[in-house]
Amino acid sequence: MESRVVVSNGSVRQVLADIYEDINWAYLAKNYFGKSRSWLYHKFSGMNNGKPDDFSDVDREKLKGALCDIADRLRRTAETL
Repeated sequence: MESRVVVSNGSVRQVLADIYEDINWAYLAKNYFGKSRSWLYHKFSGMNNGKPDDFSDVDREKLKGALCDIADRLRRTAETL
């Protein structure tokens, strides 16, 4: 059974709650964004040095693409077992 989540007003961190502990965010930050793990964690927390910090629309799309890529790679690997 497949479920879809439509993000309109929820934070990225809230949307990712179901998979948050399953992803290596340091790997994702480095390999898909070219950024540090701390950069990504600041985006998830919504704060950076006491100032509001959120994902831009471009970064949200990049995160979506990264997660889809990882999901596709996992699926292909699982099918070879």
